[in-house]
Amino acid sequence: MSIDHILGIILILIALLISYYIIVIKLGNDKKLSNSQQQYSGIAREPEKLSEPSEDAIKELEKLIQKIN
Repeated sequence: MSIDHILGIILILIALLISYYIIVIKLGNDKKLSNSQQQYSGIAREPEKLSEPSEDAIKELEKLIQKIN
């Protein structure tokens, strides 16, 4: 066996290990994502506060209106 063949085999093994590692990470991230989606209900704790503008929002809106005029 020449050095070219040995290096080729080593590079193939490294490529296979990297591919396996990426697949394992991807599957692990999918499981974590599905767990977090199950815990989130989508319900606001205080929905009435969502319809009331904050002071910062009112100030920002006034600035934008002044820029238009």
